[in-house]
Amino acid sequence: MKRAFTTVALVAALILTAKAQAQGPASFGQLRQADLQTAGETELYKDPLIATYLSATLPGLGQFYAGHKKRGVVFFTSIVGALGSAYAFYEPAQLTLADYDDVNFGGNADGLLSTTEVQNWADNKFEDDAIDRLSDGRKAGLIISAAVGLGLYVWNVIDAPKQARDHNRQLTQRRVGLDLQAGPDRAALALRVRF
Repeated sequence: MKRAFTTVALVAALILTAKAQAQGPASFGQLRQADLQTAGETELYKDPLIATYLSATLPGLGQFYAGHKKRGVVFFTSIVGALGSAYAFYEPAQLTLADYDDVNFGGNADGLLSTTEVQNWADNKFEDDAIDRLSDGRKAGLIISAAVGLGLYVWNVIDAPKQARDHNRQLTQRRVGLDLQAGPDRAALALRVRF
C-alpha cells in the first residue's frame, strides 16, 4: 500500500512539473526577476573577526558594521555613560597643585608653594590618600560605574561577532531557499539561489 501511494504521489508531482515546464521558463523568469528587484541592494557577508576588532577599538562599531546600528549606538552610549559617571565619582579625588599646600598632603598651609610641595605634586605622592578622602557613596559609585562600564565593554566585544554571524545566517537564508510556486494550472518546487 505504501509503495502504491508513493508511486501515485511521484507521478502526480512529475505531471505537475511537466505542465509547469511546458508553459516555458518565461513565467518563472519573471517571478525570479521580481524577487531580485525587491532586494534592491547587494548585501555582503560580514567577517566576525573584523567585527570583534572594531568593537574592541570603539564600542558599538562592530555592531554597526554587522548592520545593527541601533544596537551599536546603545552600546557606545552605555559604555561612555558608565565610564563617564565613574570619572565623575573619581574627579573630586584628583589633587591640584594648590591642594599640596594643605597640611594633609605634606604642605605647610602658608599659601605659598615650596619646592617640596611642588616636588610632591610632580611625584603624585598623596594620590592614594585622596581616594581615601572620598565619601563611601562616591567610592561605591566609582566602583559600580567602573564595573558596569567594563562589563558592558566585554559584552560589546563578545556580542559583535555574534551579530556578524547572525547577519551572515540571515543573508544565507535570503539567498538560498526552497519555494513552492503555484498558478491556476501549474505547480512547481523551485530552489532559489541569489548571487
